[in-house]
Amino acid sequence: MKTIKGDLVLTKDTTFDESIKVEGDIKGYFNLKVIGNIACRNIACLNIDCRDIDCRDIIYCETVKVKAGCKIKAKAVIRNRSKLPIKEWKHVTI
Repeated sequence: MKTIKGDLVLTKDTTFDESIKVEGDIKGYFNLKVIGNIACRNIACLNIDCRDIDCRDIIYCETVKVKAGCKIKAKAVIRNRSKLPIKEWKHVTI
């Protein structure tokens, strides 16, 4: 298992040939493929492909794909990022 201290910031499509443990968050609008398991705080990326995922939240991913018989352990999973409605925010001066 590869341990990554701090956050894993994806700057391109990334593949790991072993399980990873990230002591922070995984973020970046790219694909992440892990030949093994993922353990981290939060994940926000384009697509995830792995065996098991153990994290607090999977936020704004397009797809989350785990192998048959494997599991996702997370409080929140938000998929289909591109299909979420766009909200308009009003600037408020305090």
